[in-house]
Amino acid sequence: MESENSYMNIDMLGDIYVIDEIIYYDKLLTFTCQNDVGNKFIASCTELDSEEQWLFLSISNARLTQVLRGGITAYEAFTKPEVGFLWKVYLQADDYSAGKAKRINVKELSEDDLPDKEIVFDIYGEELFTIKNTERQNIVSDSIKERRELLDLSLEMENSHVHEIEAEFLGEVLENTQKMINIIAHKKGVNGKVPQHIRDENKLIYSGDYAASFGLRLKSNKLANILNESELQESLTVFMNLLESKSDTNKIIEIINKLNPSVLQHYKSYLRMFERKNVSIKTYCAFPNKQYRNINVSTDDIEQSIKALDTEIVVNNKEKIFRGKLVAVDTTNNTFKFVTDIDEPLSGRIVSDLTIEEYRLPRQASAKFKIIVELNNFTQKEHITYELIELTYE
Repeated sequence: MESENSYMNIDMLGDIYVIDEIIYYDKLLTFTCQNDVGNKFIASCTELDSEEQWLFLSISNARLTQVLRGGITAYEAFTKPEVGFLWKVYLQADDYSAGKAKRINVKELSEDDLPDKEIVFDIYGEELFTIKNTERQNIVSDSIKERRELLDLSLEMENSHVHEIEAEFLGEVLENTQKMINIIAHKKGVNGKVPQHIRDENKLIYSGDYAASFGLRLKSNKLANILNESELQESLTVFMNLLESKSDTNKIIEIINKLNPSVLQHYKSYLRMFERKNVSIKTYCAFPNKQYRNINVSTDDIEQSIKALDTEIVVNNKEKIFRGKLVAVDTTNNTFKFVTDIDEPLSGRIVSDLTIEEYRLPRQASAKFKIIVELNNFTQKEHITYELIELTYE
């Protein structure tokens, strides 16, 4: 029996209440809804006849938000249900009070039953993406609700409160922020070349601006896991640690010693980007597990940080051990070629006091390298020198 104010009653799902109308053509054809125990669904009519056929997609709040903001196509949502199946519902066209439902696997559906692959349900438009509250939104609540990591950057242009920014500089900030996160995440790497799978796990999405001088919001491309954790959280934590260290080179060295050797030079370049435009930054970071941090970095902080890094850490030297294969040795020029176990090729000089006694190559080995990283401040090109200082065959 259909309850008062419910739109449908379905035997396996209960009373259905419409939340958002998505597609309406003479009658409601696609909508979001919930049942009387609070379970959320997207409902889509697949057959209009005296007996209508509908697909009901059970969906979490976090994924529903992604779908309704156009972050996931309707086709992907229906073909990759979170619970592993859909509900097929049969209703009389003139009576929605006694629907019948059965579970159905995606592979049992025809393409005609599914939304077109290009369709997105962006029902909110641009208004939702712009944070216009006079008081700052609670970033932690947003992160928990969406189950995504959030990073807000507030840029104060030339010590003023201008709400405009050069498009070219905005693009530079977005690109280099993502690049910093990627390089931080590639801890086992030896340069700025980050594998695609690491870039995918740490991808940030620009989702809007807010009134805070010039503020922009970045969020994770993926949802956090069931424990509200993700690989991106560690990368963002290190990023915030670097900003928080400011001109304390001891703290910076402590942080970067555990990371890819190229992090330091890219971080210096990142700070110079803001110094060049005389821009101060404020960062706000929140995770779905309720962790929150905010850090202010003034133009003076940026200037002092760069000065400390330039005077005390001119070139980043680091020793690191890799497992892999020694594939070539040139005894005349005292050089080598080595491929790590993550398929990164290294080549460089063999130190004079290292003797290589076995030349039947390639051969599995553990090798210690001295890595020297320099970054051209004008071209942004990275120059890395490798010295082979220890070698043990396996």
